[in-house]
Amino acid sequence: MNIRTSLKLPKEHGAWAMLYVPFVLGAIVGGDFGLPIVLLLLAVTALFIARESLLVWWRAHNRRRTTDNARQAGRLLLFYGAIAVTSGIPLLLVYRLYWLLPLALLGCILLAVNGKQATEFADRSVASEVMAIIGLTMTAPAAYLAARGQNAAVTLWLWALSAAYFASSVFYVKLRVTGLHAKRPKDKQRARWQCVGYHAFLLLSLLALAVTRSLPLFALIAFAPVLARTTWSLFKPTETLNLKHIGLSEIAYALIFLLFTTLTFRLAT
Repeated sequence: MNIRTSLKLPKEHGAWAMLYVPFVLGAIVGGDFGLPIVLLLLAVTALFIARESLLVWWRAHNRRRTTDNARQAGRLLLFYGAIAVTSGIPLLLVYRLYWLLPLALLGCILLAVNGKQATEFADRSVASEVMAIIGLTMTAPAAYLAARGQNAAVTLWLWALSAAYFASSVFYVKLRVTGLHAKRPKDKQRARWQCVGYHAFLLLSLLALAVTRSLPLFALIAFAPVLARTTWSLFKPTETLNLKHIGLSEIAYALIFLLFTTLTFRLAT
């Protein structure tokens, strides 16, 4: 048994980027990497890792099977939960970052809902994956609050832009996978129109924000790679699917998003 299996680490590699890229974005824009950021990093990491243990335990509970794997998952769930609580309490009691509390509650609710969907194997729909992204990218406003020590309208911008960016990958990957493996033509067509609709809405929203000067031009540059790769796939679909290559490309795009979104907010202050 390898370390990932024994510690019940999440299997979705892209989810790590969805968690940490917004976190780093919020911390950099907030302008501080002190102890509150370290404590928050421990808390959100523990909650994120706990999801896999929760799923194993929950599925076993629903099937009324008490296996060694389920018992281990239960112990790990308590362990990760204890790390999250121990790391989070000083943020509230010592640093008085009370705005983190509603974010933490919302995150736990989304974790529970997504966990229930996963136990019923209904977590691969567009709606459930977008909901998971909303929860993961919550680290952007949380890190900003921990770094800056106060709430501000910029927290909503960080959250909205991060969620909008990573939601693009949901529609893009479904377009690629469904385009090659769809059992019914209408499933392929639905994935295509969902992808077109989302990215058209995304592009028009970004253009409107730029025209009204609500966001600087750097915000458009941050989204340019994912808009370009989606447009290319829509007009020049490939006959092969290399998920490893897609994953590496998405990581590179996420770093570009991080760079230019950081510049967007740092130059505006």
